Amino acid sequence: MKEFVLREGEGGFERALAILDMITKLPDSLSDEEVESAADFVFPELRNTVLGLLELESGRDLELFFFRKLLGIFREAQRAQAEGKKLVLLPFTSPPEIFWGFENIFPICTEVLSGLIVNICAGQGERFWDNAMGLGLPDSLCSANTIGMMSLLAGPTLQPDAIINNSPGSCNPSAKIHAFIADYLGIPQFNWEKPTDESRRGRELYFQYLKRLVHELEEWTGEDLAEERLRGVMERSYRAVELYHEYLELKKAKPCPVPNIFNLTLLALREQMWGREEAVEVLQKMVDISKERMRKGEYAAPEELARVYMSAAHYMFDFYNYYAWMEKKGISVLGDLAAIYYFPPMDFTSRESMLRVFADIAFDHPMTRQMGASVNSIRWLEDISWCVRELGADACIFTGSHACKALLGNVTFLHREMMKRDGVPTLILTGDIMDKRHLPMGMFQEEVEIFVNNVVKRKAQRGKSGRTSAILR
Repeated sequence: MKEFVLREGEGGFERALAILDMITKLPDSLSDEEVESAADFVFPELRNTVLGLLELESGRDLELFFFRKLLGIFREAQRAQAEGKKLVLLPFTSPPEIFWGFENIFPICTEVLSGLIVNICAGQGERFWDNAMGLGLPDSLCSANTIGMMSLLAGPTLQPDAIINNSPGSCNPSAKIHAFIADYLGIPQFNWEKPTDESRRGRELYFQYLKRLVHELEEWTGEDLAEERLRGVMERSYRAVELYHEYLELKKAKPCPVPNIFNLTLLALREQMWGREEAVEVLQKMVDISKERMRKGEYAAPEELARVYMSAAHYMFDFYNYYAWMEKKGISVLGDLAAIYYFPPMDFTSRESMLRVFADIAFDHPMTRQMGASVNSIRWLEDISWCVRELGADACIFTGSHACKALLGNVTFLHREMMKRDGVPTLILTGDIMDKRHLPMGMFQEEVEIFVNNVVKRKAQRGKSGRTSAILR
């Protein structure tokens, strides 16, 4: 195995936060000229990150507000260990609110960390992926977690105290890289298994596994999970849930008043901030901005040409040529696979009742629900089909990642059944969620324009009786 050389000052986490500090120096409201100046200030390859977040005025203030909140949380993470807290890493399949219930645990979502590195650091995280390949790890791993994980080996940098992993069976590449890093760093890994049994029996078993995990964490931290603290987390979580449902209702309007970039913001909120006050504050602003935009009839393009649902994950390496470009072209992005959340009714009765609610939330968390299902192709189809009908999408785009073998193996089934069920065509593309070398954004744009102009628009002109279908590779 090739030796991984540690070089001082290369920790991706610290480098990302040092650059992100720039937002604290910006005014709350930016003019177009100030946005352009900020884009010119950063590394040339990161210019599209700044423009993607800030160029469209509709979401500019929100993104500044959001990233300041995110920066504050990660600054807390830097101080956590000095304050006697345990820094733990979570895969995106694990809802963070459960672990905010512990006073002495500070959770960090590894995919959010990877996203920061890819969009803020020079080199966009590619060298961390290449380092993984240099260690002899398989290229079937997912860049969304591997980049963040490998940055922990390029120190000096923050070092986690443990990894909490519930992704085996739902996102196996994530499970593998988390297990490797735990072994490499010599830190404990706490596993939370999910049965493929979707009956009441399976859910009860999953709840029992959560109680076992909580007990293990209590022994490890020397802290009992306090009922009152857990109640506060649930209260904040469900204030965010109410806003999330309001956000979904706004997405049904035509044209969609919700800026495309808010798709990214929602993912980071859900995977890192849920259960904290920051998630409520940011979501409230997202809803308020979208309502005002709907009231004024504002939309980035002259008309909404297509309402698309991403049937896999978004590409995360170029916000400008992805989110902003599609909005300016009249393409509304209504959501993706990782943004399908289900929440049972609250139950504050006892600690056990609250843990049962959190177990149900985690059972139905994105990809845990779909890829961890007894038949993952059926569950994936049902969830995407529901979103398409509920939000009024007229097309799907599959932006698959090379690591998501379950999705790649089932995408032809999804494409065929979406046409049968809902008359909705699907554009199939294969690239990588965080590594632009697989599918350059220029090629993505070309394929999307062809699809919208030759399939979606023509289908709309012929009406619901049209039978157009297309697979573009």
